[in-house]
Amino acid sequence: MKKILLMTTALLLTQANAAQAIEIEPYAGIGLGIFELEPGANKKTTIGGFGFVGANLHEYFATEFRVGTTGAEQREERTIVLSEEFQVNWFVSAFAKPKIEVADGFDLYALAGFSTVNASHTPANSLIKTTKSSTGFSYGLGGTYRYNDRFTIGMEWARFSTKADLATKNTSFSGLDVNGFTTTFAYNY
Repeated sequence: MKKILLMTTALLLTQANAAQAIEIEPYAGIGLGIFELEPGANKKTTIGGFGFVGANLHEYFATEFRVGTTGAEQREERTIVLSEEFQVNWFVSAFAKPKIEVADGFDLYALAGFSTVNASHTPANSLIKTTKSSTGFSYGLGGTYRYNDRFTIGMEWARFSTKADLATKNTSFSGLDVNGFTTTFAYNY
């Protein structure tokens, strides 16, 4: 009985030493780049960006919250000289971020979560702006390089919205397809 008790105690102590304390590492930063907006046909690109806060919960997993916007873009009809304007007024995203270190200081990651995108559309020859908000699944891929203990730089592609409808071209605005190609800068606390 004493041998079983001693072996059990030794096994538990070994497991206790092997267990790592969870060390949450918060970070914050900005992402700037090109956003591809598609209101149903003819993609257009514009400049946009977002601010983000996140936390590395594990060496293989983080969570992130973002708030951003894009500039306005116009689309012209080729048959007649009419143009319409559309833009992302704001978006809010929450992502789970699985990641893996592939080299010293260099991580690859995936994004999976949800975004609420508020987009507006002004039809050709009109002053009436239609605004729609929609929430849906968002995803992306990227990589980061940890420059030192505090600063990280990265690049990513993310799909924030898939709400475009070909009817948008006629006047019924349902939303935009939104892709972002951004460079990110983060400070790790």
